[in-house]
Amino acid sequence: MGPRFIKILVVAAVAVGLYFWASHLKRDLDLVNKPVSKGETMKWELGEVETTRLIGHDQWDIAAKNVVRDHPVDHLKDVSALISGPSGERTVRAPSGQYDSKKKELTLEDAKGYWKRPQYPLTYETPLAHWMQKGDHWDFPRGVTVSGDVYSLECESAEMIGQRNIRVKNGCLVWWSQ
Repeated sequence: MGPRFIKILVVAAVAVGLYFWASHLKRDLDLVNKPVSKGETMKWELGEVETTRLIGHDQWDIAAKNVVRDHPVDHLKDVSALISGPSGERTVRAPSGQYDSKKKELTLEDAKGYWKRPQYPLTYETPLAHWMQKGDHWDFPRGVTVSGDVYSLECESAEMIGQRNIRVKNGCLVWWSQ
């Protein structure tokens, strides 16, 4: 085996390597340019997504461990949010949820968190929370449990408009502690 033979082997190995690299690159680029028929959308899966949004007077710092983008609805896994504003600091945690970017609506399942306010901080839990950006409207159609220093309440269903107007539907149990 002479030096010329070794050079030919090296050149051949590099050429084969470049061929396979180029074919994989072409396959990957073809996926990006894949034609999508009218009415069909492509799904994208993203991991460890974090974003900050200013909504009204509040800053929302939102994170999700996994997001499947299926326009216009994003499917979220392991969601957490910190909402800071004039009414205090709120946290939200949920194992799953969806965000509809067209309607600007967020739905969370098995959500819980706290609301740190100047007076009467509280914690809450709900099997389903639905938030609509228009009017800063929260709906708890399957009930909500709220606990604080001064009171606790358990409702069959409720809604909160803005950050002050709370409406309870179908009755509520309330415990006051002084």
